[in-house]
Amino acid sequence: MDAAGFFRSAAGRGAAAWVAVVAALTLAAAPAVRAQLNEDAVEYQEHLGETVPGDITVRDEQGQPVTLAQLIDKPTILMMVYFECPGICTPLLNEVADILGKSQLDPRKQPFQLLAVSFEPTDTAATAQLKRANYLKLVGRPLPEETWRFLTADQDQIDRLTGAVGFRYKRAGTEYTHAGGLVIISPERKITRYLLGTEFLPFDFQMGVYEASQGTVMPTTARLMKMCFSYDPEGRKYVFNVVRVTAFVMLSSLVVFGSFLYFTTRRTRRREG
Repeated sequence: MDAAGFFRSAAGRGAAAWVAVVAALTLAAAPAVRAQLNEDAVEYQEHLGETVPGDITVRDEQGQPVTLAQLIDKPTILMMVYFECPGICTPLLNEVADILGKSQLDPRKQPFQLLAVSFEPTDTAATAQLKRANYLKLVGRPLPEETWRFLTADQDQIDRLTGAVGFRYKRAGTEYTHAGGLVIISPERKITRYLLGTEFLPFDFQMGVYEASQGTVMPTTARLMKMCFSYDPEGRKYVFNVVRVTAFVMLSSLVVFGSFLYFTTRRTRRREG
């Protein structure tokens, strides 16, 4: 075999080796991905385009039962929280109040509403009233009281609602471990968008309301952020996931390099064949 043939053969073996390495790493990474989706996962499992049942019953700030069919008659921004949460519920609600105060959205001109539903069945209507008064004040501009509702529910109805919107959480002692985010719902109760995390762009917030008014389903703009960040239940915040991002970059680089070697070798063989 001459020198050129030797190097072509080596390149072919190198390409095959890189493809094998990539395949092995991909298979090795697969169980880790599956493990994040087990029954204990704390996340939003997106149900874009699905309809939230209208017969789910919650209680208003006066403790009176009301169904989602009665409540949701306009673009709706839903947040799953609990009123005594020491973690990310407060930053989430504060962020919503801040964006609402700065945005040009006016519920009197472009109807929309916010629903903060507690997934703690012992939360009371009295606390819901207090929360609504405090957060409407925090917005910093006058809004109709019905713009932002704080609601409670029994456990069976909480289970139905969290299941319908894909909100996955678990109890941690006397508290809960859960993700942060907003679910945007059309007047027909169709889920049109998710905004994940506790920080949002005002543009996404406003576009979410507009899309919901049109019934337009949009992919999650924070999907890349969700891949790059994971929720730390001990620190009660989202943290940069170095291992996940590094693995993704390495796998992508190996795939590109392996593909380059493979196709370069094929082109060389065709030219010389």
